[in-house]
Amino acid sequence: MHKIEHISKLKNLKGPPVSPSLITAYYRAEDYFFRAISTHCLDISDTATAYMTGVPVRDLNIVYIRNNKESIETILTKCKKFYDQHNLLFVAIVPEDLCPHGTDAIIHEAGYHQAGKSVAMALDLATTAAGAYDSAEIRANDDHLCEWMIPMIESFESTLDMTTCYADAHKHAQEMRSRLYHYNLYKSDQPITSITLSVHGTIARIDDVGTIPEHQRNGHATCLVNFALAKAKELGATHCFLEASESGLSIYQKIGFFPLFTTNIFSYALDE
Repeated sequence: MHKIEHISKLKNLKGPPVSPSLITAYYRAEDYFFRAISTHCLDISDTATAYMTGVPVRDLNIVYIRNNKESIETILTKCKKFYDQHNLLFVAIVPEDLCPHGTDAIIHEAGYHQAGKSVAMALDLATTAAGAYDSAEIRANDDHLCEWMIPMIESFESTLDMTTCYADAHKHAQEMRSRLYHYNLYKSDQPITSITLSVHGTIARIDDVGTIPEHQRNGHATCLVNFALAKAKELGATHCFLEASESGLSIYQKIGFFPLFTTNIFSYALDE
């Protein structure tokens, strides 16, 4: 799940040089995960993709714009028609490099506002030492998504109905034999942290990292991420990617993830 947050210190982010092939791999991992959990997708040439999960939450119906072969205004117009067919709100995630001076004003005139930022991140599994997780009770819950989803209700400020709908999207992905793996970290036999790992060839992606608020800041998320990274490596992945919000940024950096690029998140103004 996604939780939009404002990020105030992104200018200080540093990492190793980023190759075009690594950016391409990030987009492939992104597309694999969101296409798996979507009921419909709108591909706008090779410029952008709109993913419709069907969950009536704007953060779970996402347009990813990947280059500037078409104008952002044109893309947003096409995507709004796509989502309007199902009365769904959506967000558009645009790399900052595609938002030159004046873009915000143009997008605002089209009826959108900037809702936040996120950071695309990568980790080289071959060169990063595995972190600790052995002492934790971690279970695979592909067949028990009702438990996998429990931590996300509070951590993503969601509801039981909305999170159940999101879990149904993951069940659909399983039925289509997508390589999505669901894990929970337990404490006193209760699932307190969740994660989703998707693997596509030699690339992996992490999503849905959430810990019940009363158990946060105790290292549970770090432990579960380390477990997922070990699993990704076992499954043949050489790189792992994720999209970080402010709350997860420092955790992922300490694990070894480095920034690829920063994105702006735009939302249609009427959903304020």
